[in-house]
Amino acid sequence: MRITFILIVLFLLVFLLLPGVALGANPPPYGPDLMEHLCTPDPTYSLKEGEFLLPILLYHLVGREAQERNGRSISRFNVTATDFEAQLALLQRLGYHSVTVSEVAAALEGTTTLPERPIVLTFDDGWREQYEVAFPLLQRYGMRATFFVTTSYIGYSRFMTWEELAELRDAGMEIASHGRKHLNLADADDKEAWREIARSKGALEEKLGISVVSFAYPYGAYRKGLPAMLERAGYRIAVGVGGTPVHRLGGRYYLRRMEVSGFHSLRAFVDRLPWRGAGSPLCASEMGSGGRVSLIPAILP
Repeated sequence: MRITFILIVLFLLVFLLLPGVALGANPPPYGPDLMEHLCTPDPTYSLKEGEFLLPILLYHLVGREAQERNGRSISRFNVTATDFEAQLALLQRLGYHSVTVSEVAAALEGTTTLPERPIVLTFDDGWREQYEVAFPLLQRYGMRATFFVTTSYIGYSRFMTWEELAELRDAGMEIASHGRKHLNLADADDKEAWREIARSKGALEEKLGISVVSFAYPYGAYRKGLPAMLERAGYRIAVGVGGTPVHRLGGRYYLRRMEVSGFHSLRAFVDRLPWRGAGSPLCASEMGSGGRVSLIPAILP
């Protein structure tokens, strides 16, 4: 009996020490097709002089149950909590580091550098689910984001309150302007556009005690003259919409954001990322240099 017991103990020790079979091993929960897609070489971009890569993602609703059926979203504007968490977990596994829009402005001005594999997560309008669902998940994964708020919506039943925005601020999130009434500024005259741009900034700064330097165009609508207004009001950067992570050095008043749809699979989400898993812990044993990146040298010849 004693010999049998010793043999069992020895067998268990060998089993636990074998690579890949030890208890507690946590292989990625991705199927072979997705793993193959993740571990392929990064996409190739033909960058022109003065262009640089930076993924800027756009979300609206996260986890609004009224726009979900059987655990899946029925609206492009709503990403389920499960899908959002899977996206954050994947970004973390791929070695992405979240930065705010204001930090991108500083990097473009040459006053700071960005971490390796930077990514910008942005949320529009100020929906309550962004506080109740997205915010805790961002904290769980050590991610920061920029919340573009429409100031006249603040405090209404489906939107965040000033107290909740202050909590986001205190947690390291950026609070920025999405206008006062969510007007299409391409159709607004100069006087009306200026009210939207200046008064929303003033309200956020007065109520939250912050400096607001980032702006998101409602509907992504743009026209000539808006960048000059933004600069005069004290904004240093602005974002719209688009379908690419490629940006121009001279276009900091209209950086393009890629919308994350509620209909996107995790593979479709990966397709929006310029850097995949090659060289990351997900596909290899070592991560690379872990250094920081200056956008200015990267985009100058």
